Amino acid sequence: MYEVSYRVRFSDIGRNNKLRLYNLPKWFQDSSIEHSESLGVGIPFLAPRNLAWLLTSWQIDIIRLPEYNECVQVRTWPFDFKGAFGYRNYEMRTSDGEVIVRSYAIWLHTDVAKMKPAKTSDEELKRYGFSPRLEMEYTPRKISLPDEMQTVDRLVVQEHSADMYQHLNNAMYVDIASDYLPQEAEIKRIRVDYRKQMKVGDTMLILQKWVDEKCYIAFCNENKEMHVSTEFTF
Repeated sequence: MYEVSYRVRFSDIGRNNKLRLYNLPKWFQDSSIEHSESLGVGIPFLAPRNLAWLLTSWQIDIIRLPEYNECVQVRTWPFDFKGAFGYRNYEMRTSDGEVIVRSYAIWLHTDVAKMKPAKTSDEELKRYGFSPRLEMEYTPRKISLPDEMQTVDRLVVQEHSADMYQHLNNAMYVDIASDYLPQEAEIKRIRVDYRKQMKVGDTMLILQKWVDEKCYIAFCNENKEMHVSTEFTF
């Protein structure tokens, strides 16, 4: 298990004085990378081998969001590896030990030169080890989008929102999607299904549809081919 401490600062909050949704996948993603670095199998280990861990999905279950100036700890650990897939849990706790967010993500060990899955090496598996899976509901990785989604916006991916691979940063999909959600709504679950990344300069269509208590927001190319889909449960 790897743990990182945070204080919710002014730049982390929205109009309701609570942590912006964007910071959940951002902090969880960063904790994963820091965990790998602490074990000696992070970017300096992977990059010379043309390897990287690419995110394929998120499920983030929110009990409550931390508020301004609140101190929290983010914990992460891998609970399984299957071929090129790595399965991770995340947990956010207050300084009093209250669990306020639970999450799991599926990562793909990837040969970035060939853009193909690469089986996790025995050396990496040995360093990571295994910890028990967090007790929570586990939904499928893939999100089934509803029919007849409506185009609500068109955006061009800019450099300032890109990662080291010139892709739109994984957490930014949640940040952008939050612009199309009711500002005062209480969100209980976020799911993200990554199929194909958007690159700097790409034009993306944003599609949306409500089905009961869920809002679906998809990021597509100009041919309406889906790249990333999100599901927000209220």
